[in-house]
Amino acid sequence: MKHDSLYIIMPAYNEEKNIGTVIEQWYPVVEKIGGDSRLVILNDGSKDATYKKIQNYQKKYDRLIGIDKPNEGHGGTILRGYRYAVKKDADYIFQTDSDGQTLPEEFWQFCEN
Repeated sequence: MKHDSLYIIMPAYNEEKNIGTVIEQWYPVVEKIGGDSRLVILNDGSKDATYKKIQNYQKKYDRLIGIDKPNEGHGGTILRGYRYAVKKDADYIFQTDSDGQTLPEEFWQFCEN
């Protein structure tokens, strides 16, 4: 039986201080959904150690995908994330930012509706 897959798309730019906390908060969502669900963080050409931190977390979390890319802004980065998820046959795509302003607890109410 196939489980539905959820791809959480998260653009990141210079979020070195927040990215670890955000990964720790959002990763359990993709684990709970199961199937081929993934947390996809697109590093948008950060000038700090954002991508390095994402890479370190990838060693611990197999459902975390870090993508490093040149800076193209928020809109272009989100679109790239959507295209990535569609190419991977995601059943559902949810986009949130990497600044920690959206809490994972809020996701479940959205998901039910």
